[in-house]
Amino acid sequence: MTGDLTINGYDAYTRWGISLSDGAISALMTPAPMKERLSNDVRVEHGSRSSNRLPKLASRDVTLEMHLTAGSMSEFFTRYESFCTELATGQLNIRTKYQPAVTYRMLYVSCNQFTAFVNGLAKFSLKLTEPNPANRNNDSTYINDEVSVAVTGEAGEREGNL
Repeated sequence: MTGDLTINGYDAYTRWGISLSDGAISALMTPAPMKERLSNDVRVEHGSRSSNRLPKLASRDVTLEMHLTAGSMSEFFTRYESFCTELATGQLNIRTKYQPAVTYRMLYVSCNQFTAFVNGLAKFSLKLTEPNPANRNNDSTYINDEVSVAVTGEAGEREGNL
């Protein structure tokens, strides 16, 4: 389990005793949806016109089921509190051993279905948002605090920050 999952540069199992459930890898790997295409439904024509020019990916919501293991109640609470502190940063950069060249840049939304610590194991589901599924390379470390937009129109290009 060591080396299977990295969160924000830390080995999740070594630091927090955290591992992914069996279905979590497929939740990460599920392809992102496409943004809605530009279309025009003209009354004088049959059907509608749709453009596939410059297709773009939409943000996506992901639910990851995880397990937190510990040898004792005190170790559990220490690991739990440390992981909650990491969640409070609001950002999780997730890597797995299965895709070493991919970093999923996620924003923490909530924790659902937390199952209490029983027999050395707690189970929980994290709800995350991946704002830009096209940004999965390992070059940059964190999601930018500002969202940059580029608008192209007949007057040319205009860039700005939201």
